[in-house]
Amino acid sequence: MVAVKERREQVRALLTENAVASQQELLSLLKAAGVESTQPVLSRDLRALGAVKRGGRYVVLETDRVTRLEALQPLLRGAEAAGPNLVVLSSEPGAASSIARALEEEEFDGLVGTVAGDDTIFVAVESQRRGEAVIKLVHDLL
Repeated sequence: MVAVKERREQVRALLTENAVASQQELLSLLKAAGVESTQPVLSRDLRALGAVKRGGRYVVLETDRVTRLEALQPLLRGAEAAGPNLVVLSSEPGAASSIARALEEEEFDGLVGTVAGDDTIFVAVESQRRGEAVIKLVHDLL
């Protein structure tokens, strides 16, 4: 299994070298390069890379629109498990969306996705062990 960072580097390279019109086409190119993925994972990778569809093909916009999680540390308030596959993070009011996006940009293995409200973030993870790692990451920042 290819690590998240390596897979995303491969996606970036394929989008740079090819005029890719669909996620299905990109999945085929990845498979030909020896990288297994699924459409939901690829969709998250494209979002994390800042890839958009322009002129009928995917392109990676070279912008740094996401604030690093470490920079948002003053806005974090806590983290706790809410079951084996869910972690709840708390933040200052209005900061949850930025924190959720920054966490997704961390390329954290086992992160399925986030849902952010005003001051609360639900973090879905693949396993209890991955949830504990998210909690440790946040507690280390606090």
